[in-house]
Amino acid sequence: MTCCNSAWGWSREPRPPPGRAERLRKRHPLPPPEAFIFDLDGTLTIPQLDFVVIRREMGIAAGPILEELELLDDEAAARARKVLEKHEEQAATTAVLQQGAREVLAELRRRGLPTSILTRNSRQSLDTVLQLHRLEIDTSLSREEAPVKPSPEAVLILCDKMNVAPVKTYVIGDYIFDIESARNAGAVSVLLLNSKNSMFSEQADLKIANLMEILDFPNQSREKTA
Repeated sequence: MTCCNSAWGWSREPRPPPGRAERLRKRHPLPPPEAFIFDLDGTLTIPQLDFVVIRREMGIAAGPILEELELLDDEAAARARKVLEKHEEQAATTAVLQQGAREVLAELRRRGLPTSILTRNSRQSLDTVLQLHRLEIDTSLSREEAPVKPSPEAVLILCDKMNVAPVKTYVIGDYIFDIESARNAGAVSVLLLNSKNSMFSEQADLKIANLMEILDFPNQSREKTA
């Protein structure tokens, strides 16, 4: 459905044709990647959540859903949270991987590069997707386990878990929160393009049109860069 919306609040469309990774922000030089942090919805999976419907059922205004929840009183927030979790779990049980997601994760593992997932979704929905598609990653964080993006804290926690410095960690996502969390943590931000997020391009270190371009990043080996 083309009405589905992004990680917290805007619609996405099919991705543009493949192209080579394009360097954006002036950062000289970008270090070779030694670890990767992936967003989930809209990055590893094709988004299925309709946030217009979810907001209406939750009774909240336009804007990032998790932040809007914080403005509600306890009773209203509890009701709204149940609505959100219901929609997230329904979407997770039918989640479809983005083209190249499985292949990229498998190849990065073969190269000895740790991978992780950082999502604003619930732990239950994240685990459902991981189990459904039998994805192998090294670690992950959901919204219950750390401050959510754009806070840098979860990125720093994942870097620590993977034993890789933030400056050598590439954060892959499709929304401004992914870019901001990477930048605030001192990591490298990579924007996965779609037809609705080009306005964020200049704020990212790199932009890619599809996940397979990640495998073209240079010197991807812990042995080579240790």
